[in-house]
Amino acid sequence: MSPINQPISTIVNRNLLTCLPTETITNCAQAMQKNGCSSILVIQNNVPVGIWTERDSLRLDVSNLAIFNKPVSTYMNAPVKSIREDVSIGAAAVRFKEEKVRHLLVTDMDDDPIGIITQTDVILKHGEEYYLTLKSVGQTLTAKAPVIDADIPFSQAIENIQDAPQSAVCVKFSDDSYGILTEKDVTRFVSQKHFPQTVGESASKPLVTISHAVNLLEARNKLVTTGFRHLGVHDETGAIIGLISFSSILSSLQFEYVRRINTILEERSQALKKSQSNLHLAHKIIEASLDGVIIVNAENIIEYVNPTFTQVTGFSATEAVGQTPALLKSGRHDNTYYEEMWQQILNEGFWQGEIWNRRKNGEIFPEWLTITAIKDDAGQIYQYAGIFCDISERKTQENEIRKLAYFDELTQMPNRRLFSDRLHMAVARAKRHKEKLAIIFVDLDHFKKINDTLGHNTGDEILIEAAQRLTACTREEDTVARLGGDEFVLLIPEVDDIDEVTKVADRIVTAFSHSFVINERQLFVTASLGISVFPDDGEEVETLIKNADAAMYRSKDEGRNTFKMFNPSFTDHGLRQLQIENALRNAIKKNEFELYFQPQAQASDGKLVAAEALLRWHNDEIGVIGPAEFIPIAEEIGIISVIGDWVLERACQHIKEWNEKGYKPIIISINIAPEQISDIHFPKKVAETVAHYGIDGKILEIEITEGSFIRNPEQVRDNILALKKIGLRIAIDDFGTGYSNLGYLRELPIDYLKIDQSFVKDMFNEQGNRQLISTIISMSQGMGMESIAEGVETVLQAEFLNDGGCDIVQGYLLSKPEPADSFERHFKLDFLKIK
Repeated sequence: MSPINQPISTIVNRNLLTCLPTETITNCAQAMQKNGCSSILVIQNNVPVGIWTERDSLRLDVSNLAIFNKPVSTYMNAPVKSIREDVSIGAAAVRFKEEKVRHLLVTDMDDDPIGIITQTDVILKHGEEYYLTLKSVGQTLTAKAPVIDADIPFSQAIENIQDAPQSAVCVKFSDDSYGILTEKDVTRFVSQKHFPQTVGESASKPLVTISHAVNLLEARNKLVTTGFRHLGVHDETGAIIGLISFSSILSSLQFEYVRRINTILEERSQALKKSQSNLHLAHKIIEASLDGVIIVNAENIIEYVNPTFTQVTGFSATEAVGQTPALLKSGRHDNTYYEEMWQQILNEGFWQGEIWNRRKNGEIFPEWLTITAIKDDAGQIYQYAGIFCDISERKTQENEIRKLAYFDELTQMPNRRLFSDRLHMAVARAKRHKEKLAIIFVDLDHFKKINDTLGHNTGDEILIEAAQRLTACTREEDTVARLGGDEFVLLIPEVDDIDEVTKVADRIVTAFSHSFVINERQLFVTASLGISVFPDDGEEVETLIKNADAAMYRSKDEGRNTFKMFNPSFTDHGLRQLQIENALRNAIKKNEFELYFQPQAQASDGKLVAAEALLRWHNDEIGVIGPAEFIPIAEEIGIISVIGDWVLERACQHIKEWNEKGYKPIIISINIAPEQISDIHFPKKVAETVAHYGIDGKILEIEITEGSFIRNPEQVRDNILALKKIGLRIAIDDFGTGYSNLGYLRELPIDYLKIDQSFVKDMFNEQGNRQLISTIISMSQGMGMESIAEGVETVLQAEFLNDGGCDIVQGYLLSKPEPADSFERHFKLDFLKIK
């Protein structure tokens, strides 16, 4: 059941604080302070006759000291606003708005008082965190920040608080710092039987603030973690522009979303039999929904649209009712698309997906649409209900992630990841059409010396102009990418003659023979080039890249400012690869593999929660071979699944051994290849292995890359669902470096998103990486997942990640990967040092 549909009995505070009408104001305030509550119920003859809250303390005459001994009955609110315990949380939210109060007395079915609920309770239990991410703090501000000087009389400050929307004012001190004075502070002074002379003596400082640009979910979380009821809101310049509280968040939050409306529509026939008050509530919920709602009859004629429909599409109810939904048709989908949609609705009674529609002003926009068929008692469809939300902002975020992940921030050119994607596609095309293509590696000569001597700003200017010169030397269909630092690479597809490639290389060498003029300073930066050609110098992407790199280094060895075509004598890579292939086929039989484990800890306190199992290989003849070298070869020769099965088996064996030793269970994650996760038999294999070792599937996690969804997405989806039934946790490894289809991922039961270590490593060198990390963390929170950052090596990185909301960290800061017996020492520590 959705949180907003649960009864308020699940969140009510049953510790009622009560007093008699004759109790003094001071005693009531002291009781509220002692019990940490914001209200006290006034009882006479076991019957509630009134309620006194912190808000009521603002009505006291602070100039009259006799006020402290006045009876609470003089200032209490009566009658008491109450609500029954079986009312839903969503309905309670509506009631708060209607009554314009912040406390409601909760009664049982016999109308006896059992507790109090507040607006804060509803905010924390509303359960619609996703929608809180869609609105910024700045959008909720309805008035400027109420600011008063610290030296004005306390009595005047009370008047200011009474007029303030948030029941609080900002206090500005002579040193331009800020504090805050709230109704809670006034109640505290009442409990002490003392009112200060000036507002400066009474204000709490410093004022904790939050940026106007952050979303409401972050604001709510900060209110919870700090324990404050108000936060100052500042703009880009740091100026205080407003206040935000739980009350203002509740005012901004709509009280029902897709699940609630779907429930109402699906149970419409039963709802018609309920009381008029419930029907009235349902109508108000639909009217207030953040999502657009459209209802059409069986003839596909629009009968109803809610206000959000008008806000999103621009069509008023008068303009829409009586028309067909074709009013919104964008023209981006063909007839087959709509035919398949309606076929599914007729067969299954339901359709959900992304669709592009057109607003009244002609603008085309994306929306997430759910259509439900509504049937009468005879089972006949008489209406269709559509519920949709504008996902333009989400699309923008997806595009921003792609831009940060695939383009170099400095030069705006494709980066290593995008180049790799294009190269893979170009190689595949060249194989099909039996064409040639070339790769040209470009490295700037002596760039490091200039960068270190004249500074990074000068170096950046050279890199930007270098990128422009390279682009000017190529065709439109060629790709110029920056790999990082002073390294660039060019992809020249559809090569008919090698002379075409050497002419490009000649143009580049000539272009870099001219000086760079940076800040009126003339600088000379030449370039060394290396060229490999498909298929002459390799038929696989990795081989072509390595050979072009080897040729580039030969250019440097021979004096720089030139280019070299690859020659097999440049590298012994081919021989080593053959040696690794042969050894790899017998590695399992010879027991040469070993699992190392690297701990994962909570970013907030360093508590050990998990460990990643990492494969290591030592061959007597070759020595230690890193996974980055042998895994691609294993994939190429078709034994990666066999190795993956060995990893699964050995990881479960270690888990069993640690359980038998009495160590506290932690999650153990293993990396799964795309070939495994797309294998229809893989879930059964996992289930049998887990059962064989008698371990709980909940402490086993599998990590898959985004690329795993490319081959057979439907089978991968089915396998993930099957693994979840066993209890396994699912993580997306190296998130942000590949196939970032957020719309697809949000439909899967993914538990974690792992931030690639390359982003963490350079987070303080490249601003784009910090933005990308923050975006990924925010997206993971919005999709109900946790985030794990890999490659954390410094305290500064860990603090940035923790402050940004990252849940778990992993890296050398905690520990290097260790063999199983060495790793056991972490079980005895429980908490790992991260600060």
